[in-house]
Amino acid sequence: MNANAVTANTAGRGQNNNSGGASSRAPTDPGVRGGDPGAGGALPGLNDVERQYFDVAKDVFQEVDAGPDGLGPRFNLDSCSGCHSQPTIGGTSPATNPQVAVATLMGAKNVVPSFITANGPVREARFVRNRDGSPDGGVHSLFVITGRSDAPGCNIAQPNFAAELARNNVVFRIPTPVFGLGLVENVSDGALEASLAANAQQKRALGISGRFNRNGNDGTIARFGWKAQNKSLLLFSGEAYNVEMGITNELFQNERDSDPACQFKVTPNDSTPLVSENTASPAASFQNDIDLFAAFMRFSAPPTPASSAATPVAQASGALNATAGQTTGAAAGTSTASSPTSTASSPTSATSGSASTTSDAASTAPSTASTASSPASTVVASATADVSSVITAAAGSSTAQPSSSASSGASVTRGNQVFSNVGCQACHTKTFTTEKSPLTGQSNVTLQPFSDFAVHEMGTGLADGVSQGSANGNEFRTAPLWGVGQRIFFLHDGRTKDLHEAIQQHASRGSEANAVINNYNLLSRDDKQALINYLRSL
Repeated sequence: MNANAVTANTAGRGQNNNSGGASSRAPTDPGVRGGDPGAGGALPGLNDVERQYFDVAKDVFQEVDAGPDGLGPRFNLDSCSGCHSQPTIGGTSPATNPQVAVATLMGAKNVVPSFITANGPVREARFVRNRDGSPDGGVHSLFVITGRSDAPGCNIAQPNFAAELARNNVVFRIPTPVFGLGLVENVSDGALEASLAANAQQKRALGISGRFNRNGNDGTIARFGWKAQNKSLLLFSGEAYNVEMGITNELFQNERDSDPACQFKVTPNDSTPLVSENTASPAASFQNDIDLFAAFMRFSAPPTPASSAATPVAQASGALNATAGQTTGAAAGTSTASSPTSTASSPTSATSGSASTTSDAASTAPSTASTASSPASTVVASATADVSSVITAAAGSSTAQPSSSASSGASVTRGNQVFSNVGCQACHTKTFTTEKSPLTGQSNVTLQPFSDFAVHEMGTGLADGVSQGSANGNEFRTAPLWGVGQRIFFLHDGRTKDLHEAIQQHASRGSEANAVINNYNLLSRDDKQALINYLRSL
């Protein structure tokens, strides 16, 4: 495991420390991309009224709540922005976990659970099963307001996490970034369905299927959350306000712990004001908090990728960049160079063989690694036609190691090609277009979320045993990759900080990603490095 990787609590379910074939030949994750966050602002093109609404909504998103606001009695943190702050407001888990400090804030007497650390990710905990063996899957809040100076008389206890960890009954989730989600909300179900159905031949060859987690009432596609369990941003907001902060609202009206000694505000704690709250936005002055949380997400611009030349990269051991013009040119000669999705017509017999040998990636990884060091002609026999084009080209690289921004740009450009060729784009769909929007300038906007928003079988290594909607315990939504270059923690439970490790964790028994990860493992180190550098540019 890379030195940067977080060692997850191995007592928890779904924790997999399998390196999945990582070795001394593994590429180096250059780490979080610095510089301007390129996120956190409003959508471009909004009018002045909409901008005012966004600004107020963003302020409310950053408010810290306390007992008189309805915090608790059970909670995970006391503000939205506490969870969503990397690289800026609206992002994901920050480098320093604020849950450690909030545990004892204002005299609270909470014990910090073992899976919460100062340098680890913000986490929520879910129990897989109840004591009687029936399915649970719900969030069990980490902390209580007992002992806080703003909660006199409340005397409830935290869950016994140590006991549940000993029963291998605890799984974790980390915050998902919320940038650009209004655009995602405005993509039609038809566009999502067409995307999932596209390139069917290639997806079958790779063993990729996927399906949507549909709303049980109207049958439309739910698309937010780690299992796409939430239908809309408003529902996402209402659930989080109640589950993460314990604040009841007009979507989730009832306290999760109804001990009368621990109630310090009327229920629901958050409701629509009938008298103006005199904010800078007349419209926002009559909105409740969850409407404003949803507005912040809905009006938020998507992350902006760095220019390839400006992206800090780790150099490969070989010299991909020294011959970037040659290798890129070679790759450009393939059918996938200008269209990542044109591989649907690619020969698949070799791929099928590859897929069949990777039904258990963990068991085949050693032989895969040894094959990867073989001459290109040997590697091609067990790779897809498109992967072979990458590997063959990389095999012609010299050994020089340039470090100029131009060479960095070439590596990122190369990584974009590799991303498509190994099959990542089969699930991490790059582009969608919005429908007509009531917001100024937001109709027919192209967005690049790098997700199909479907749920996929991700194998035993990532399975958490929790079902949400129609997503079962082995399925997760394809994580959007926009902004991934500035994230610290990866995967649903934040088990690693290392992108190579995160890629490897996609492979385990039963995962739809096994063939793609096998393709990745067949790459030269130079091409793996280019892919990592590309991801850090997003």
